Amino acid sequence: MRRRRYRLSERAADDLTDIYDYIAKTNPKAAQRVVNAIQVKIRSIAALGLTGTPKDDMKSDLRAAVFRNHLIYFRVTASHLLILRILHGRQDVTSKNFPESEI
Repeated sequence: MRRRRYRLSERAADDLTDIYDYIAKTNPKAAQRVVNAIQVKIRSIAALGLTGTPKDDMKSDLRAAVFRNHLIYFRVTASHLLILRILHGRQDVTSKNFPESEI
């Protein structure tokens, strides 16, 4: 299988910034390590094919992959992976976190 290209939605990019900012308040080096590790995980998801857990109860074709304390929400096509959100596992996530205008 060919490696998929991936793209972060604007909200996912903002989520990464928020994750960095939150951790950097106490440890900037750790914040950079976490963001880098999330990016490695995203590349891994893109390379694996159809992976993650279906989240059709929130949105059609939505999937999620666990990474440490976070969930990476995404949609997969034959050639692309769209990262929609990167949220902490303790957040209350609903379909409202994935507006159709951004998908």
